[in-house]
Amino acid sequence: MSIYRQAMSKIDSITELNDQVDPFAESVARLKAVESVVGLVANMAGSPKPASFAMTDPGGMESAYRHSFPMTQKRFDRGCDDLAVMAQSGAKALLQLNSAGRGRVGVAAQRLMREIQMSGHRTLDLLQK
Repeated sequence: MSIYRQAMSKIDSITELNDQVDPFAESVARLKAVESVVGLVANMAGSPKPASFAMTDPGGMESAYRHSFPMTQKRFDRGCDDLAVMAQSGAKALLQLNSAGRGRVGVAAQRLMREIQMSGHRTLDLLQK
């Protein structure tokens, strides 16, 4: 039960980031929260934790965000929001299935992990072009 509570605290932290004023900082915080949930999903999938969403050059990414068009900034922010929703709802569903006695959630967890990775890379690519 304590594993469930730890997982839920990670998942719930995704939606508790609204008190920041800076949209870039909020989006990065969402990515970090998603990254912590990915570790849980990777564990359910029975695979090693995938590559992180950590930005190789946070200062460069922030500069790219600040100097990009408002539409690009909104797409980045929306991509982070969508990613957070996907990770949150997917991980909750996997935990519910697992606690309901359906122990074979590995395939679904692998699929969720792939979707999160693809979406995360697409979102980060918005600021690297």
